[in-house]
Order: sequence, then C-alpha cells, then structure tokens
Amino acid sequence: MIDYESLWNKSKLFIGKAINRRDEGDFSEFQLWASLSLELLGKAALTYKHPSLIVDPNTPNGFLVAINESQSVDFKTITAKTVFERLQNLVNVSRFDADTKKFCMTLANHRNEELHSGALPFVGMNMDHWLPKFWDVCKMLLEFQNKSLSDLLGPREARAAEEIIQARSVSLKALIEARIQRHRTEVRQKYEGPVPRDMLKVIPVLTDDDQETISCPSCGGHAVIYGEILDEGPEYIDKEEPWITYQDNQYEITSLKCRVCDLKLNSLDEVTAAGIDHTFEKTITIEPDYEPDYGND
Repeated sequence: MIDYESLWNKSKLFIGKAINRRDEGDFSEFQLWASLSLELLGKAALTYKHPSLIVDPNTPNGFLVAINESQSVDFKTITAKTVFERLQNLVNVSRFDADTKKFCMTLANHRNEELHSGALPFVGMNMDHWLPKFWDVCKMLLEFQNKSLSDLLGPREARAAEEIIQARSVSLKALIEARIQRHRTEVRQKYEGPVPRDMLKVIPVLTDDDQETISCPSCGGHAVIYGEILDEGPEYIDKEEPWITYQDNQYEITSLKCRVCDLKLNSLDEVTAAGIDHTFEKTITIEPDYEPDYGND
C-alpha cells in the first residue's frame, strides 16, 4: 500500500534520528539522515497530490496499488532524481526551482556515495553552507502539504530552523543589494553619467512565452525575466478576433538578465532577495492545431 501518512511519519522519524545524531556531535550522520528524510518528504508531497506520482512506471502493479486495487508488494517507487524533477515540473511546488532541485540532487548524490561506495562525502562538509537551504526546502515541501516546520520538528527545533532560514535570507539580500549597486555604478561609469534615455527605452525581443520584461532594479532599463509555468488558465477567444485563442498563464521567475547594465540574477532566491515578486502573469496566444490536408496531394 502506498500511504501518505506512512511516508510523512517516516520522514519525521528520519529527521528525528538526524537531530539526535547532531546533538551527539555526529554531524556526518546528521547529514545522512537529513538527506534520507528530505527524499521521503518529497515523496510524501507527491503522494499528497496522488499516490501514483511516486510509482515507478516500469512496475505496473504499483499503479494498481496506488489506487487501492491491489495489495501486491511487487513494485518500486521512483528514484530521488525523478522525485525532485516532479516536484519542480509536475506538481509545481512554490519556489521549488531548478536551483533547488540541483541542491536536493547534490544531497541525494552525497547520500548515495555514503551508502554505496568507500567515499565519506559528508565528512568535513560545512553545515553553514547547506543547512539554511535544507530547512528552506523542507519548508517549501511542508507548505505544499499544508504543514509547517513545527509539524516536522516540534516547536523548539522549528524556531531554530526558522532563525537559520531568516539569517540566510538577510545575508543573501545584502549580497544581491551589493551586486545591484555594483552594476548601477559600472553602467554610470560606462556612460559617464545617467544611462541615456534611448537605451532605457529599448525593449528586448522576447523569444518564448515564458519570458517577460520588467524594470531593472539596477539601471531602470527593460530587463528580461525568465520563468517556469506554474498555472495554465483556460483557453478563450476574443469576440472581435475569434480566430485567435488566448490563455492567461502564471509563471514563477527563475532568473533575470538586463542587457543595459549586464545585471544577472541566477535563481528564484536571488530574484526574491532583490525585492521582485517571484511570479508573473502573461497572456499568450495559442496557435491553432490544424489537421493536415486530406486528399490534396
């Protein structure tokens, strides 16, 4: 049986083991148990949506198990790589972008090295470099399940985790503000004063539906934001142009680039730290899907 509560409780059990090892001073095992808990929390999030989302398609019995039509144990669940890909691309967990998926896969790969080779990848890892992001990813997955860090960790540990997340947020915000100021200074030096108005008026050509322009936080020019689809609205037509189909979509920003001052924000975290709303809406046109001509060749 593929059961949400079982996955959720096992994730809690493993993070509890991680914290116990941390309190005993064994930080390598803390990281190992934490990485195992994260994958289970990811599977719980997918199962929260529907149990079939964690079934390995190469074991068809699993789909019957997922809909309670079989009690077979002859099935497998998906790999960590597929878990994190589906969290990003299929169920669209808020703020779970490509950078977050890469972080999760790094932890999963370290875990595999630890368990299946002679390597000791967790030894010597600086927890300050990964723990803030780890707790933030847990928070994303928990919010998707209508839960909180307190549900996973208990009130005391949850407060400590929130403080770690906030400290990282403050640090990243300072870093991004410094980057924005540096590009603002450099572009003023380039033009020996304010950026010419004709440069600020140039609107970049957008090549894909998941792109939009906003005011650059550094120079005020037209910067391009890139996104991943979050929600596709219903298709509709305009009475005045019934031959055109429209769709109002919502996207989550993944990066920003400005060709005027060369500012780049390379992840959702950096975009958010710059004070930019992490989503944008855009109306797109949908090309009609014509059937091929029949009998005219």
